[in-house]
Amino acid sequence: MLVAGEPGGGEPAFRAQLEDGWRAKVTEAMGIGDIGVSLWGECEEQDGMHLGAHGFVHPELIEPESGRAIPIEDGASGELVLTHLQHRAAPLLRFRTRDHVMVKTSPCPCGRTGPRIRCVGRTDDMLIVRGVNVFPSAIREVVSGFAPDVSGHVRVRPGAPGVKQEPPLPVSVELGRDVRGDDGLAEAIRARLREVLIVQTSIDLVPWGSLQRSEYKSTLVER
Repeated sequence: MLVAGEPGGGEPAFRAQLEDGWRAKVTEAMGIGDIGVSLWGECEEQDGMHLGAHGFVHPELIEPESGRAIPIEDGASGELVLTHLQHRAAPLLRFRTRDHVMVKTSPCPCGRTGPRIRCVGRTDDMLIVRGVNVFPSAIREVVSGFAPDVSGHVRVRPGAPGVKQEPPLPVSVELGRDVRGDDGLAEAIRARLREVLIVQTSIDLVPWGSLQRSEYKSTLVER
């Protein structure tokens, strides 16, 4: 199965559910219609997505709020910015993708060179809770680790307008099919989110099927 962008093919817990449910190997790719539909893709090592458009697209990293350039080096993270190098009809210069990525530059056993990336969320979805950057996709990834007790669908419901939020951050978590939630499950999810993401949350367990699905980008934040 080749997945791109959705539905979370780069999240280990969700990928495991896809592979188990479909009995198939999942490989992730990434692109953007404005620049190119498939620019990045995993090799057989599946340790990040390689850029397959060298000479056609120039990638950069920036700090989302300030626009400051970030060197592309091992362990770096920031918003991905792309520039056409050979597009003649409608070239784009320093196009902000709003994708927040992490970079790996260590040698890959497959022999391909150049940086590899993993997308960890959308910069326009990011919230700041007591100085901690929180990506809703990261919350979904942690919650998915509690399957099959949960479906993997979540909604973050900020209590205030804007990016900065006060804890606890309200999160609705959809239960798995035929699962009846209890305070123990909610507390386990809350504690795991605190441990992994360093954020205080309040967990509202909701019945299976109550969170609306999307055929395009999943809605993770609901104000």
